[in-house]
Amino acid sequence: MMKNRFFMLGLGVGLIAGALLLQLMIAGRTAPLTKEELIRQAASLKLTVVDPAEAAATATPSPEEAAKAQASGAPAATPASTPAVPPKPAAVPSAATTPGKPSAPAQPQSTAAPVTKAPATPEAPVAAVDGVISLKIPTGITLAQTADLLAEAGVIEDKNKFLQTANSRKVNTIIQYGSYSFTKGESINSIIDKLITVKK
Repeated sequence: MMKNRFFMLGLGVGLIAGALLLQLMIAGRTAPLTKEELIRQAASLKLTVVDPAEAAATATPSPEEAAKAQASGAPAATPASTPAVPPKPAAVPSAATTPGKPSAPAQPQSTAAPVTKAPATPEAPVAAVDGVISLKIPTGITLAQTADLLAEAGVIEDKNKFLQTANSRKVNTIIQYGSYSFTKGESINSIIDKLITVKK
C-alpha cells in the first residue's frame, strides 16, 4: 500500500477533475446547425450551399417545358451537372481455362533466431613462403574439421595429438574464424593460442 498521502490525494483530485472536465465536454456539445446558420457560415467562407433536392428539381425540365422546346425545334435542356453518358456494355465472360501447374511455395521469412548455416568449405591454404603458411578458418567449423584443415595445410603433423591437446584445454567451441599465418613446425599450444584469440 502507498504510504505517501500527498500522492494519493493528488491522484484522487486528478481523477475527480478529469471526470468533471469530461462531463463538461459531453454536455457542451452544440446542436446541429440550422439551414440558415449553415448558409451564413458558408457565406463567410465564400462557399455556396446547394440542396440536392432543389438542384434536381431545377435541373430537370418539366414535361410541359420539354414538349414546348420540342415543338419549337430547340434541343431539350439537359442538366449541366450530370452529362448524359451512355451505359457501358456488359463484360463478356472469358472462356474457361485449364489450371496450370502450381508454382513452388515461397520460403517463409522468419523473424526468429537466425538459423546456423553449415560451415563454409575452407579455401585451399596458400603455399608456404619462407616457412609461413597462410590459412583461412571458415565460420562454424568444428575442432575436428579444423584439425583436418591444419593437417592438410602442413601446419600440424599429428591430428590426434592436436585434438587431445585442444580437448584438454577445452577449446572445442571457442575457435575463432578468420585468416591466420602459421610457421612450419610451430608448437601445438601456440597454434591453439592463435585459434582462440579474438581478433580485433
